[in-house]
Amino acid sequence: MKSIVAVLTLLLVSTGIRAQNGFRIQFLQDTTRNATVASLPQYGKQYASLNDLARAFNLHAIKDSEALKIDIQTPAFTIRATAGSPYVVILDQKNNASMVQMPFNVLFVSDAFFVPIESFMPVLRSALNDEIAFDGLTIRVGTPRPPSAFDVTGVTFEEKSNGYLIRILCSKKIPDYESWPKQIGDNTWLYVTLANARADVPAIQKIQPTGFVKQILVFQSPTAVQLTFKIKGEVTGTEPLPAENSNDILLAVHTPTPEEIAARKERDYGHALQKERDKWKLDVVVIDAGHGGNDPGTIGVNKTKEKDVTLAIALRLGKLIQKSLPKVKVVYTRQTDTFIELYRRGQIANQNAGKLFISIHCNSMPHKPNPENGFEIYLLRPGKTENALRISERENAVVKLEEGYENRYQQLTEENFILLAMAQSAYVKYSEEFSSILQKEMTKSSQLSNNGVKQAGFYVLVGASMPNVLVETGYLSNKHDAKILTSAKGQDRIASAICNAIKRYKDEYEKSLSEGKELGTN
Repeated sequence: MKSIVAVLTLLLVSTGIRAQNGFRIQFLQDTTRNATVASLPQYGKQYASLNDLARAFNLHAIKDSEALKIDIQTPAFTIRATAGSPYVVILDQKNNASMVQMPFNVLFVSDAFFVPIESFMPVLRSALNDEIAFDGLTIRVGTPRPPSAFDVTGVTFEEKSNGYLIRILCSKKIPDYESWPKQIGDNTWLYVTLANARADVPAIQKIQPTGFVKQILVFQSPTAVQLTFKIKGEVTGTEPLPAENSNDILLAVHTPTPEEIAARKERDYGHALQKERDKWKLDVVVIDAGHGGNDPGTIGVNKTKEKDVTLAIALRLGKLIQKSLPKVKVVYTRQTDTFIELYRRGQIANQNAGKLFISIHCNSMPHKPNPENGFEIYLLRPGKTENALRISERENAVVKLEEGYENRYQQLTEENFILLAMAQSAYVKYSEEFSSILQKEMTKSSQLSNNGVKQAGFYVLVGASMPNVLVETGYLSNKHDAKILTSAKGQDRIASAICNAIKRYKDEYEKSLSEGKELGTN
């Protein structure tokens, strides 16, 4: 990345493009602070100096010329920009991160960082909490919002004959919001997200749950507010809508009526059982191509990057599933060379109601070339062997590329994995069964040595609430394995083996559903 940015910078300078004084900043409440910001025309857009913007707003800038990064510290947030990237990261005081993607990359010219000004204005406005306007020539800064002003000030509750009504008290119109319920046991968790809003968190936390509401949680991020309500009983649906003659948001929470409950008891239980079986059919397979983007994974003896091999196998596998199992939906965590955080991969699987999660990787040894070879299949449990620990540490190291990873991931200790094993106990038997089938198919078709099914702790498997496995398809540090893994024919064999395993597993799994038996029992 550094070399690409360096070349881009050299091209900008060598072709005569120079930063120039182009934008004025007017502080409407204090004209003594008026300033000028250097501009740079590029790609048909106007760029503004991030360094000059920081000085004009009296913000502390920490520049890392070697890493080509700059941090702009505001009273509440830190804005982080990297040359050659379109992403701007916003960190709050607790190091919670939000990411904004601009349509053009940040530039580094003449020892200064430049951002596309129109795309960057919303970031600046949100981070500074100021009234900021830009007309193409001048940036005007109005009266800052009072520190005590909040967009979301409280909530009230009211019980109705066919449900409940939650009123979210707002001091301004909030146009962008959504809600969704999730049934857990005898209770329902109701999640409400309000975009571009600030909440009076202490005031909301003081509200005592009452009646149908058992618990209230509020989370503030740099760009949104999430309210979470624990509601007793079942919820059949929610409907958020704006209140008349008010900025408030009304959330209608629908519950089943006594008539519906009575009708449910009289329903044909055979039909209900079949419907439940259908719900659990293997109709969604999630394919996770390991690594990607600025995370290349391991590098093979032939200089091949793991991220390219895993993506090629994943795409071939997806096409085979669509052809041989047309009723099964294929979900990819990535279909291009992009970086997807490990926690997001599990989220993608859960959001798409995945029934089987397969994470594809390539193995490696520190010294290359190396005689160690063969495929391995891993289940989510603490690794007991030295090799399993080594592999899980290598695969998990990618989290360090994620903003705020320290708070997002727990340390992989034996104690934590006892809890994880309990949380995923419903899927362990199915993960083991699929692993056994996959091992046989890989041995039959892949021309790779069989190193068996093993246990290790992988972050990418933690969040996937479904049967899941991680396949180390072979060793890129071994010449024989690398030749297979990097060839189209070898990738086809591996994808075909995995697809055949899915078909066999689907048949056995759905047969067990129809017979009311657990998989693997007689």
